[in-house]
Amino acid sequence: MDDVSEPATGTAMLHRAIALHADRVPWPYAAGLIRHPAFRDALRLYCAAVIRRPEIAWPADKFFGQRLRYLVSFSLIGLDARWRRGVGEAPTLAVLQRVAPASARQIAELVGTLRLAGYVIATRLPADRRALRLSPSTTLLQEIGRSPLAFLDASERLVPAASPMAVKLRLDAAALADWLGASYETFLQEDVYFDPFRNVVEFTSQDCGYSVLSAVLAAHYAALSSVAAPAPLSYGGLAERFRVSRQHIGNILASAERRGCFSVGRGGRSVAISAGFLSEFETWAAGQMAHYRLLAERVWRVRGTHSV
Repeated sequence: MDDVSEPATGTAMLHRAIALHADRVPWPYAAGLIRHPAFRDALRLYCAAVIRRPEIAWPADKFFGQRLRYLVSFSLIGLDARWRRGVGEAPTLAVLQRVAPASARQIAELVGTLRLAGYVIATRLPADRRALRLSPSTTLLQEIGRSPLAFLDASERLVPAASPMAVKLRLDAAALADWLGASYETFLQEDVYFDPFRNVVEFTSQDCGYSVLSAVLAAHYAALSSVAAPAPLSYGGLAERFRVSRQHIGNILASAERRGCFSVGRGGRSVAISAGFLSEFETWAAGQMAHYRLLAERVWRVRGTHSV
């Protein structure tokens, strides 16, 4: 991969939320991405990708567009990846309830829903026929990987890879699982990728909050590029797109304005985003691009070594 990082002084464009970690992976690489002249256009395409209508009728974007459900699913993928490598316990409901960031009842109900929808597959463990191994389906991997893959796409637009990695991951479920599992491992070690960005975290705590944020930012970046926004920002337009009520959309937008993030004008005809929040989001996004790019390169190196 071409090196876009620079010495520590090059991290000056990063948001203050990451100041204590700016010299650690992946932030020097992220600093190079954020300085790229096409960075904001890559973000425009990222935002458009994550709000694209799902191809299936089941409201997957709404279901997984909430932090608790996303993180429990992410934890299951991580546990399964560890177990397949011969590390840790088999990914059973009891193990998931021990490690995932939700109550035991919430996790049991969520797993039940995911099994009914075909997102989680349960099979008997040979060593203990009473226990059920929970494994993610390819569809679950694709849904949880939607935003990470879009970030990887964005990084490859800025710094093209010799062989497109996002394309290969979409076609190889085992590699996609390993890649997401590697991300889970890094979060277990220390979260310097997500938790410092308090406003971004707050959006993810609301049903479709991050999706609404992405739609607003897609419109902002589209205006910078003089192209049409990919989704209308009216209450009715957003409610129809994300299959929630107009009142819920109003609550998300009111909270964003109250926290000083952005405001959307009457009928969604204008957007005003605070410089501070834009810096926070762009730093977080650059970190995600760098994080998933570096992990993808590592996964393909390891898989290439094992295939020899």
